[in-house]
Amino acid sequence: MAIKETFDLAIQLEEKMSGCYKEISRLCQEESLAKEFIRLSNDEIAHRNLLLMGKNYLEVAPDIFHLSRERIGEMENGLNKITKLIERTHDKNISLEEALNDAAELERLFEQFHLKTIVEVEDISLKKLFEALSADDKIHRERLINIIKGFYSSS
Repeated sequence: MAIKETFDLAIQLEEKMSGCYKEISRLCQEESLAKEFIRLSNDEIAHRNLLLMGKNYLEVAPDIFHLSRERIGEMENGLNKITKLIERTHDKNISLEEALNDAAELERLFEQFHLKTIVEVEDISLKKLFEALSADDKIHRERLINIIKGFYSSS
């Protein structure tokens, strides 16, 4: 897969995850909780914007980045999982707690993906880009886990 297509897939992933958080926000009965998912959705758009900058950077120096077929497969798998979660959430075929657990698992997978990509990339600017994405995914996962824990502490 060419660099442009790889980054387009990553950008699509972030946009899908943003949409996923918007759908999850619609499951929330509490306005403050719904707003937290809108913030997460906006964070994913910020990730997309980072990837757009990385894509523009690579158009100038295309020989410095290549993802293995395995990494691309992980991206495609993640995209499929997000799409299924959006569909289940949109159709209300999932509880809020299940959606949160699924979203936390997706964030864990993306964090791991970005960490693996850091190892594969030699360019320092791209390493920083993937470090930032990995750190944000970790924060998102932790925020989701704290929300889930809140369900049990309020019961």
